Amino acid sequence: MDRDRESIGLTSQSQVYLTEIEDRGWFLEGQDIARFSLAYAVRSKVSEGSTSGTETRWAAGNFDKTGEIRALLSALYPDCQTPVRLMEHLVNEGLRMVAARARTEDLGPADLMD
Repeated sequence: MDRDRESIGLTSQSQVYLTEIEDRGWFLEGQDIARFSLAYAVRSKVSEGSTSGTETRWAAGNFDKTGEIRALLSALYPDCQTPVRLMEHLVNEGLRMVAARARTEDLGPADLMD
């Protein structure tokens, strides 16, 4: 079994997606975009997984200060033993999905949650 991470990282491609979304001015900071993207991935029913080749962006304790995200993921993905790896995976997948929709459709963040 993989050991859980202590930080959330992005792949180089996810960093490109993050920058594209930042340039739209929807959120004040990248961490908010990452949380939104995680929620988007969860809502889209992205399967449990992990993402390799990431570079650290945020400490898990700062990204999920209250533990609410980990608690939610524990309920939705009960077999997951590595919640921070799962958060990282969902952030990276969510960024890819949000960027793809933003590129092809003229939508704002509220429209993406339809």
